[in-house]
Amino acid sequence: MKREQYSKISIDHFAKQLHVDVLTDTEGFIISRNSTKVEEHAIDFNHPHIVEGIALVFCKKGTGKIRINLIEYDVAENTLLLILPESIVQINEQSKNLRIEFLLFTFDFISNIKLPIPVGNIVKIVEDKACWQLAHGQFKEFLLVHQLIVNQYQKKVLYREHIIRNFLSALLYQILQLYSTENSTSVLKYKNRKEEIQMKFAALLYEHYKTERSVQFYAEKLHLTPKYFSKIIMEVNGKSVLDLINEMVIMAAKALLKSSTLTISQIADELNFANSSFFGTYFKKRVGFTPLQYREH
Repeated sequence: MKREQYSKISIDHFAKQLHVDVLTDTEGFIISRNSTKVEEHAIDFNHPHIVEGIALVFCKKGTGKIRINLIEYDVAENTLLLILPESIVQINEQSKNLRIEFLLFTFDFISNIKLPIPVGNIVKIVEDKACWQLAHGQFKEFLLVHQLIVNQYQKKVLYREHIIRNFLSALLYQILQLYSTENSTSVLKYKNRKEEIQMKFAALLYEHYKTERSVQFYAEKLHLTPKYFSKIIMEVNGKSVLDLINEMVIMAAKALLKSSTLTISQIADELNFANSSFFGTYFKKRVGFTPLQYREH
């Protein structure tokens, strides 16, 4: 199967893949009908891609390593992944027997679902922990709701979409329950202070990397001195703060360059560079190719 160089993972992308066993005829929502292999989709996950919707991914079999906004997660059987809009995703490793189920939907699709906390707060919580290794029984409960949605999706009945939204609401409540169980005080429990700083930095970087690229900015957000902040990040990651900021920007640039809809100038503007020339110099210094060479390569 020919792989197209998508930069974004969207509802439209899956709607065009009629050969993949997914259900796509409800606007703003898709769901896998059966477990699939990553390579069945016409998208090359060796490159970073931007997720346009909210994705819930269930690993039923196999293992892998996935990178979400610079943080690498180990994926195995009974793993649940939660991926937020505009997250940058890349698969670093995967076993041959890796099988997943998934849902992908927009904020608009769940806009009328009444949740106990604002969607913005949910986003902040998920930024801190995007990967869950569940007990087998708990994982089966999630898959059961997934299957109920699939069963309802295939029925041509009057209130199908309303029923689907309610099942999705149940799934989201299950996910919120995960976080509330681990986090009774609305602040996630970290292994230590250094890990807390690292995870909060990662969340801030995901939110601000397009406009803020100074150590000072992130240190102030975390109420730390730049020197202490830099020291902690180096200890935890083995990389400097600036290295991680640049890595995030380059991942986003690579993903955008895989799209034929944006010019180099538009990408430079999207990533808040003064002009395309400055963006080109920045990109080539770190990648070894100009933006255009990378796109053609």
